[in-house]
Amino acid sequence: MVLLAQHVSVEPQQRQAQAGRARTKPIAMTTEIPPKFWGAFCKRLKDWYRGAVSIRWIQPGGYTHIVAENLPLQTFEFQKQKDACSDQMTLEAGGPGERLLRHRVIEPFRVILRRDDESGRYNELEILGETGKTEITFMPAIDSTLVEKLAA
Repeated sequence: MVLLAQHVSVEPQQRQAQAGRARTKPIAMTTEIPPKFWGAFCKRLKDWYRGAVSIRWIQPGGYTHIVAENLPLQTFEFQKQKDACSDQMTLEAGGPGERLLRHRVIEPFRVILRRDDESGRYNELEILGETGKTEITFMPAIDSTLVEKLAA
């Protein structure tokens, strides 16, 4: 069994309100996937997820590029480089018979799943890497019980 790091995000206004109350429902939960599980996570997500994804890439200088919008996820791989210095995550999205849209994350260093507070399902994956931040939105969102299986 894999223990995933979970974090509660609280908006600044809510932090002030929490000071006077004992319990407040968190706005969002995040689950960080440890690096040693990235390969298995990517493979299982590609094998089990049957929905569409939107991919947004935010480059280090702040420029935002929409890579794919609401397209079926076709491949999601983590390539650990043994001799080279830059590991990679590669995503491809597109429909049957269409040219696939490809996005590579060079030297990823953090992979975070974000949960929609209302449904409790994971609707976004954020990958931080040398080439910026990649945000992958899932439609439909991933059931939280599946996340444990994905990283196991």
